[in-house]
Amino acid sequence: MADLTTDSAGAPRLRGARDPASGACHFPFRPLSTDGSLRPCTEIALSDRGILYTWTRFAGRFYGQVDLPEAVRIQTELGEGPHDIGAPYRLDIAPDGAGWRFVRD
Repeated sequence: MADLTTDSAGAPRLRGARDPASGACHFPFRPLSTDGSLRPCTEIALSDRGILYTWTRFAGRFYGQVDLPEAVRIQTELGEGPHDIGAPYRLDIAPDGAGWRFVRD
């Protein structure tokens, strides 16, 4: 899966990018900085835990935005509820490896 990488211990993580000049992090991975300078970004493994910023339910599924420590906000499908804004969430990989979402930690 293109969105995933692993950390130094081999645990799955979202594949992000860090601008070496500004320190800003991004998801999904982008090869170049966002300021138009064409400066290459560094690939990073983003944190696998964050805080739920907001959520909604649509067509019987839950979706939300999770804030990671790297100041990246991930828009994602969520696991089953109940969901509480401000609660801790963690990255969850589908058993078949076909997808990812965040679930309450």
